[in-house]
Amino acid sequence: MLNLTQPVLAKDGSIFDNTFQQISEEGQLPQGDVVLTVEQLDQLPNVTGKKALFLTAEDSPETTDFPLDQLDAIFIDFAGFGDGRGYSFAALLRRQGYQGELRAVGDVFKDVLNYLKRSGFDSFVIKEGKDIQEAAAGLNDFTHPYQASTAVREASYQTSR
Repeated sequence: MLNLTQPVLAKDGSIFDNTFQQISEEGQLPQGDVVLTVEQLDQLPNVTGKKALFLTAEDSPETTDFPLDQLDAIFIDFAGFGDGRGYSFAALLRRQGYQGELRAVGDVFKDVLNYLKRSGFDSFVIKEGKDIQEAAAGLNDFTHPYQASTAVREASYQTSR
């Protein structure tokens, strides 16, 4: 499901350890920071640390109201390179007013980081087997976006009149 042992890459290029844990297979809620699935949202009031939600491609924020004001982070799963729903989910959550951390997990690698940042993501768990240092070095490959986006309200070519 979700690998919480890998380091996390922030959009500013810093690398940090994940602090979130999942509910055990026995259903025991861990102490501290917890990431819940949509099916486990009833446990949200019992979490003692930071609260995160794990969204898969089937958990659309377009059709489901999530308690965005109670969440510190939302992890969005990219099951495969060809599935772009995670980008749409991120942009939609930002338009719905979500201000917390958006973390991309799953099939995430250097070549997609620019698109993830522009969609509103703050952090990334790089796919196992890919070099996180190389990914971090590529975060600023594109400095002047041509199009506006969730993260860039006005592109560099647009000017005020």
